[in-house]
Amino acid sequence: MKKRPIALLLLVASLLILLASCDVADGIGNAGSATGTHAETAGENVADVGTETGNDADETGSGTTPSTPGQTTAATTKAGTPATTAATTAATTRATTAATTAKPDPGYEIPQMQSAVKEPKAGDDPMKLSGIENVMRIAYVLQHAENYSVDGTGTVNAKSVGVNTKQDVKVYKDYSRGVMLQIDITTSSMVNSAAQTCYVGNKAMRREASGGEKTWNGRKTAWKTGTPSTFKSLSDYRSSYGLFGYELTNYLLNESTVTECSAVTKNSDGTYTQTIKPDKSKASADCVKKMKTVGGLNSTPTFSSIAIKLTFDRNWKILSMHVDETYEAVKKVTLFPVTANCTASTDYTYTYGNADVSDYNSFFAQYAK
Repeated sequence: MKKRPIALLLLVASLLILLASCDVADGIGNAGSATGTHAETAGENVADVGTETGNDADETGSGTTPSTPGQTTAATTKAGTPATTAATTAATTRATTAATTAKPDPGYEIPQMQSAVKEPKAGDDPMKLSGIENVMRIAYVLQHAENYSVDGTGTVNAKSVGVNTKQDVKVYKDYSRGVMLQIDITTSSMVNSAAQTCYVGNKAMRREASGGEKTWNGRKTAWKTGTPSTFKSLSDYRSSYGLFGYELTNYLLNESTVTECSAVTKNSDGTYTQTIKPDKSKASADCVKKMKTVGGLNSTPTFSSIAIKLTFDRNWKILSMHVDETYEAVKKVTLFPVTANCTASTDYTYTYGNADVSDYNSFFAQYAK
């Protein structure tokens, strides 16, 4: 009779121990399954890994992921693993995720735009995005293009005290793997200038044509071989010449400066067109500095309208751009300042894969250090 109570007591004790073990494993296992890995983008790729305790426990120090995270965690906890293991594992998980999702190193420095950029994602549709959302994607794709060229041709018609003056503007850009060469040529009875600017990293170097305006011939123009004007920082250059040539436009484009846009039009060839109208004051703050410096103006011009028509493909690769502007400029002629009302129209075309930046290697590279 004494043996039966003892046996019953042993059976009850065994059941209690078993139930207690199941509760611990189930609780931590549920916590682990409730946490995952989350990725989001806001202009750039950002990997964000969840840090809940259950997910942190999914990996061991050896880097092997157990098939049943909850049970393994329970066993580890009962064995007396320090509390810092979860934090260490979380840090390791974040580092591993960042390493596996990071883009391959292109082998050169990607230009940094002052305008806003956003990487296109699967499911993005140009027809459903706002003007600035498309612009940011266009800027991102251009920023990460390895090699491209831009050819720009424009005219400025200035009217002042009953006199009309026409100014011709030419812009040439060649970009390859972190280096850009830009040529700006302006000819008129009022302003004549020709300059080549090299942008590499955060440095800009500028030199003028060696001959008179009759010798200016686009990319074949002969340039001075003396020490160029060197700007060792973006802010240094920006104070006189505005934004670097890497930018999509001469204007600062972001969510606060692009205030108006048209609906997107899908063209018969599968391309897309959209017109944006940047804020006349906020977006042009950099542009007017260059206009004042190059044009020898008495003050920065005042814009009354800006319209930019962009044509791009399904992958947000920019193909062409048309810019219309109206502004007022003041320039001293002889001894008196003269105010001119100007209307400008410029067309830009983009081609990819054939840019020539040999002038960097033969001239600018020695000053780029």
